[in-house]
Amino acid sequence: MTSTQPSVLFVCAKNGGKSQMAAALMDHHARGAVAVHSAGTRPGTKINALSAEVVAELGADMSSGHPKPIDPELLRTVDRVVVLGDEAQVEPVEGMTGSIETWHTDEPSTRGIEGAERMRLVRDDIDTRVRRLLHELTETAGPRIEVFEPALCCSTGVCGPDVDQALVEFTADLEHLRSRGVDITRHNLAHDPQAFAGTPVVSDFLRVAGSAGLPLVLVDGVTVATGAYPDRARLAFLAGLSAPVPAAGARPDLGLSAAAGADPTEDSAGCCGSTGCC
Repeated sequence: MTSTQPSVLFVCAKNGGKSQMAAALMDHHARGAVAVHSAGTRPGTKINALSAEVVAELGADMSSGHPKPIDPELLRTVDRVVVLGDEAQVEPVEGMTGSIETWHTDEPSTRGIEGAERMRLVRDDIDTRVRRLLHELTETAGPRIEVFEPALCCSTGVCGPDVDQALVEFTADLEHLRSRGVDITRHNLAHDPQAFAGTPVVSDFLRVAGSAGLPLVLVDGVTVATGAYPDRARLAFLAGLSAPVPAAGARPDLGLSAAAGADPTEDSAGCCGSTGCC
């Protein structure tokens, strides 16, 4: 693949259960840091409903998945092929750049465990393996930066009749760093609330500080900034592209924090003022 983003293909026989579960869990945990695919050696016709149900209990989503065969070109280009269970086998193809491994996943039915209890045990085994694989795929990559922002009326806040120049500059800074291969993700409270709820350090922060404390910046899951957007020099340092920079002075008011004396748990009006429309 031409992208520096790591990629994985999960395979089982029917591509309706285990491989779809693994793909959904990887998507959930990686949050865009890994390109995720799934396929079957003998694809069936539908997703296993019980698999989808128990995966959803962890916040992952299989609803957009559908069983499909292995794409030979994808098989050649992904970084890792993971075969789940003992029913499917994948042979290397000419020009393949990645590796193939097999996960001999837990099968509770051999212990007399069936139904939802069985599926949850299968899910938990796959989830543990997925988390370990995610670490392997991303540990040698550069830092991952996530920006959790207040409720904005569009994904960048650069919208509406009254565009905040500070948000324009921050958006340009992010695009500059992305062009240099930095992994940066923005999460907007209005459009991506699940990212806030599904990231413990962020949900804990909101319970204490409310949305008035945003933006919150994480690097590899560690909080590095709150209440203000880092400038380009600071972002470059956080991404490992430059030497340390002096602590920044006072930040301009971006108009995103709650007014003095306001309830800190109330959402900010965002980039579009009190109307919330663009």
